[in-house]
Amino acid sequence: MNHLRKLGLASFFFLGLGFLIGALSFHGPGWTPQIELTVTVSCYAIGLVLALIAFMQSRRGQSLDGTTKFIARAPLALITIGVLIIFLRAMMGL
Repeated sequence: MNHLRKLGLASFFFLGLGFLIGALSFHGPGWTPQIELTVTVSCYAIGLVLALIAFMQSRRGQSLDGTTKFIARAPLALITIGVLIIFLRAMMGL
């Protein structure tokens, strides 16, 4: 498997894990809301860093197939769309 696919899939994994932990509000034994928030933000941060690395490496002019380009570039696009939606909702007061 191509290293860009691995980076893209790892980014998807951490972003999805952060989303699931935040959305499901998992309160396991010993999990307080502060720990849950810390783990969620940490997963988002790791996912963002991996998405940035995969995106920048996919732009180097290598001959990549379509699947590899999609997996390497899609996580950053999803982050951008999510931030735009949050910004627009905040501006509209929702």
